[in-house]
Amino acid sequence: MSQQFSMFDLWQPVPVRLPVDPHGTVIQGAPDETLILPHPRMAWPLARIELHRHTDGRWMWSASAAGSSFKVGPKWGRFAGDRDMALRAAALEILNLAEQVTSPDGFCISAAQLLQVKDWAGRLAAHNPVHSVNGKWPRL
Repeated sequence: MSQQFSMFDLWQPVPVRLPVDPHGTVIQGAPDETLILPHPRMAWPLARIELHRHTDGRWMWSASAAGSSFKVGPKWGRFAGDRDMALRAAALEILNLAEQVTSPDGFCISAAQLLQVKDWAGRLAAHNPVHSVNGKWPRL
């Protein structure tokens, strides 16, 4: 999947991906923010994004979908300068995970649900708070 860039992308700093620290920590309590695409019948969500502000002010993210899941924390080396950048990076990560699913049934997800995941993550990735009305997030 190729990615189309806008000239405005040049103004945004790139999220940092540090090497995984095998002895690092993850957030033990609840993260600062969790966005969930609920499963229509099961207890687990179709997709989940966790965002948490690190002690140094950077934002960390975790992206879970299609059988891939991990808890947010500095261990994974996923850092962004602000919340919106972390959310966009997490949404793009979910889109990449969804693109790798060749047989949805093998991941306990239907083809229609996989399309829901792609649509949800695509809307989150495309959202630009600079162009939103009053800085409000769109309802999903």
